[in-house]
Amino acid sequence: MRLFMARSHLFPRFPKILPVLGSVQNLWRKRLLVQLVGSFLIVSLTMVSLMGYLAFVQAREALKASVFAQLNIAASLKERELSRWLSDQGQDLLAFSHLPSVEQNATILLTTPSRDPRYIVAQQALQENLERFVEYQDGLQEVFLISRGGRVLGSSDRQIIGQFQPLSQYSEITRDENTPLLSNFYRSASTGKPQMTLATPSKNAQGQTLGLFATHLNLERMDHIIRQQISLGATGETYLVSDIGSSLSAKNVLISAQGEGNLDDLEAIDSYGIQQALSGQRGQGLYTNHRQQPVIGVYLALPGKGLGLLVEQSQWEAFAPARSLAILLLGLGIMLSSVMAGGMVLLGRQIIRPIRAIAQTARRVSTGDLNCQTPILTDNELGQLAQGFNHMIHQLQQSYQALSDYNHTLESKVFERTQALQLKNQELESTLEELTRTQTHLIQNEKMAGLGQLVAGVAHEINNPVNFIHGNLSHLDQYSQDLLGFVEQYQQIYPHPHPDLEDYIENIDLEFLQDDLPKVLASMRIGTERIREIVLSLRTFSRLDESEQKAVDIHAGLDSTLLILHNRFKGKGESPPVQLVKHYGNLPLVDCYPGQLNQVFVNLISNALDALEEQVNHPPESPPQITITTALVEQERVRIEIADNGPGMSEEVQGKLFDPFFTTKPIGKGTGLGMSISYSIIVERHQGTITCHSRLGEGTMFRLQIPLRQARG
Repeated sequence: MRLFMARSHLFPRFPKILPVLGSVQNLWRKRLLVQLVGSFLIVSLTMVSLMGYLAFVQAREALKASVFAQLNIAASLKERELSRWLSDQGQDLLAFSHLPSVEQNATILLTTPSRDPRYIVAQQALQENLERFVEYQDGLQEVFLISRGGRVLGSSDRQIIGQFQPLSQYSEITRDENTPLLSNFYRSASTGKPQMTLATPSKNAQGQTLGLFATHLNLERMDHIIRQQISLGATGETYLVSDIGSSLSAKNVLISAQGEGNLDDLEAIDSYGIQQALSGQRGQGLYTNHRQQPVIGVYLALPGKGLGLLVEQSQWEAFAPARSLAILLLGLGIMLSSVMAGGMVLLGRQIIRPIRAIAQTARRVSTGDLNCQTPILTDNELGQLAQGFNHMIHQLQQSYQALSDYNHTLESKVFERTQALQLKNQELESTLEELTRTQTHLIQNEKMAGLGQLVAGVAHEINNPVNFIHGNLSHLDQYSQDLLGFVEQYQQIYPHPHPDLEDYIENIDLEFLQDDLPKVLASMRIGTERIREIVLSLRTFSRLDESEQKAVDIHAGLDSTLLILHNRFKGKGESPPVQLVKHYGNLPLVDCYPGQLNQVFVNLISNALDALEEQVNHPPESPPQITITTALVEQERVRIEIADNGPGMSEEVQGKLFDPFFTTKPIGKGTGLGMSISYSIIVERHQGTITCHSRLGEGTMFRLQIPLRQARG
């Protein structure tokens, strides 16, 4: 404890700390019990902190992979929806521009002088076609025909006919290689607002470009697509960005963003994800978003559109479960360390009591009192040390008695007796030194033995403190009920107690105590039961020490699996919670490989939950539900059925269900090995059967059958 020996000049601003540090230093130096308990607490708290940190790191990595998977799914969905919408608008424009009447009128307007009567007739006809086309297109603001010189010859907006448009707005800045469409995002020269344009050339019979058919997209509709809700928590958001301006003054701007909604705001924004998306990259990572907030995000570029799509979630929300797990482990570890420290105090007192008794007797002997005896408090090495010390005192008594007798003998032998006494004193001093060394050695051995036993019992006695508290709660509840009943009887018999007693009752708020004490005990009982259930369920589910065949309770394995997947039954976002229905039969113990069988249960129940989550709209009369049924078949086999009322599967999918690497889930969400492994465990490992019964729109049911007894090799 050299850390407590700091000089006073190191703490000039904290003069009150020095006396406290001095007291702690004196206790540590003079009290063996303080050293034992303090050393144990330092070691145990260090181990608990290390375990909590490792659990947080591992949970954070697992959560990062899960969140990346969710963000990639959301980004892919938004990308496909936006690409489909933009493609639909472009195809509509192409189809309209290739209508025979539209092509004929456009050719007349682009090749005939405005004074020609045919020009006026063609312009009126084209104007009617443009207005009728825009009337049925909610994704387009206006459609117009522009000449090679930039003059508007026809438009669904009559006010811009005859005006000139900057041709740079319709240049091949962004071109889709699959269609003859040009797309561009820019600031409108007339309104100053953001605008996205699709254009297609109008050509004559010789293939020469005469002009352009162009349309301004409805960015509000694009914003609506991005705003559609996705299950990314409270801080998740999806937004589109683009770069605007010339090469010298280009800047990244927000086109559409969930929760923003202001398309006129063209303030420059920037982040690592935005730079990567606008450079044509696709990826994911942890970075700071355009609001300077740490996020976990996925970014990608929309090919041929000049747009970047970003899906992000706050790192604080994404990694919240990892922090909760670390705090829970730290709390449990500190609680267990405190309980075991109490046990260490009791054990230390048992060790120190005999040592104190021997030390007190030694002090009395050193003052010349040879009639005292050390009490024998234990039968171990410390008790043997006390017996030896008492025997030494008895020898000292005899020696001093003999010395007294020698003093009363002949004076001629005084010198010899004196010499003998000196020799005896030397022998006694040597004996005392040997006893002191023996005493120190025994104390050290006993201390190390007790500490070793306590540390060895940590791994096997985690449940003991919880069981002790849980077992005494019933007695404490009964005692409190008796005391509260006594108080109520007393209040009924003596409704008007002494004024001093009334003041005391008011000071302690007796009515609140009577109401709150049962609630406190009930909450303590619920807490201890929850801890016991968690420990029991995790031990039942993992079964790391049960890789061989063993007779187990199938229902216990199912319940532990359901506890592990409990959070997925609560529902996410707009998805309603999943109901669980259990029809357990009367089953005996089943001879099986419990760890592998639990793996099959996890695969089947997880797939059922995935299917129910994919089915967005559930009718009120048929909420999402999973039913588990067990029964004994022909007294020799156990049947387990796991059914859901999800979307079901086609016969083609059922035919490939147990094939390796076959999956119906999106890329990145499933490996296609779960059902293949489950089939191998049930059929090959347990000599059982696994079948699937499903129809589209009628749900899915998996039926497992395994024998009660397995053949042992």
